[in-house]
Amino acid sequence: MTEAWVSVLRRSVRTGLAISAFAVCASAVAAVSDGEIRVGLLVDMNSIYSHITGRGSVEAARMAIEDVGGSIDGKPIRLLFEDHANSVERVTAVAKDWLFDKGVDVIADVAGSPLALAVQEVNRSKGAVIFYNGVMTTEITGKKCAPTGIHWMYDGHAFNTVIGRELTRAGHRRWYFLTVNNAFGLNVEASLAEIVRTNGGEVIGTIRHPIGSEDLFSELREASQAGAQVIALVNAGQDMIRAVRESADLLAVSKGKTLLAAPATAINDVHVIRPQLAQGLRLSHAFYWNMDAESRAWSMRFYQRTGAMPSDLQAGVYSSLIHYFKAVKATGSDDGSTVVRKMRELPIRDPIVRNARLREDGRMVHDVYLLRVKAPSEVKEPWDYLEILNSVPGDRAFRPMAEGGCPLVQGASSGAPSPAR
Repeated sequence: MTEAWVSVLRRSVRTGLAISAFAVCASAVAAVSDGEIRVGLLVDMNSIYSHITGRGSVEAARMAIEDVGGSIDGKPIRLLFEDHANSVERVTAVAKDWLFDKGVDVIADVAGSPLALAVQEVNRSKGAVIFYNGVMTTEITGKKCAPTGIHWMYDGHAFNTVIGRELTRAGHRRWYFLTVNNAFGLNVEASLAEIVRTNGGEVIGTIRHPIGSEDLFSELREASQAGAQVIALVNAGQDMIRAVRESADLLAVSKGKTLLAAPATAINDVHVIRPQLAQGLRLSHAFYWNMDAESRAWSMRFYQRTGAMPSDLQAGVYSSLIHYFKAVKATGSDDGSTVVRKMRELPIRDPIVRNARLREDGRMVHDVYLLRVKAPSEVKEPWDYLEILNSVPGDRAFRPMAEGGCPLVQGASSGAPSPAR
């Protein structure tokens, strides 16, 4: 055998070994860890966000698991859930246990910005997939972004943009803010006020109140008497519900001369208030159960299981997990980075979101809706509370990726403060 042939054979052997090694590595990457796919939900089960996340989010996750047959390529899907109790310490401890000891592959929900940011840091070295469905802060996809942290539904910038820009451009230019005096309220107020001014409106006054206020009527009356065309309720939960109820006694509001607008709401809040008192309230949501036949059919299934229609947060749990399962199926892997890459490639289409795509900074961009609470005479069936006034494409609603300051995005700016519910 000539020396040339020996050289060729040696190269062939080396190439064959390299291909075999690559195949072994690819097989290892493609494997589902621990022989099952473990899903974790960190939810508020008993506190201020329980009616918009909680057990409804757990049922939405169960629906997603059932809709893919309970397993993927013979690998069972196991669901865990814990009450995070709105405690950063508790959510951090559970996330560490799940990710590093129990081998949880994907976490969903995590309502509340401080909790979400804590989980983002816990997971940074682990690289599991984390979906944030009930978070206002845009820092998740800004300076605090992570390769496998995905902001799926709620978004402070998008919701403020849809309410502030659309109402101001429609001629409602004089705004007065009723703001809860905490980090969430101050950040949302700053963001929404900037959007109002950018679009030709003015902020004629601001009143701040402590969380859990027992009476807000005098503050609402002051805003109305100042000549506000819009009173922005920059609060949430029981504070927002109380403000809407008490504003019904204001003549300007009851006659429709002054609009109420609330960026941090869910349909469950309207159910508690009732259309008699909430009629005319302007909202921004990422989903409405009755927006089309497909959403209605899915929501009816959810209603049969829970006795309530889904909030956009709960619907987002289903949507995010369905897309995750599609990516696991396509790759044969539950490795976080592998799954996220495939999630960006696959089209996002389900009963929940419309015109959606997943950006490199982790933001899932989708249509956002400006809605109005109907008058009682317009309500034709239970939970038929809202009318979609405008559907805003995601590219017009969400903060441009280059402005977020995400280190994963080449050429991104340093970003700006964002809402922190």
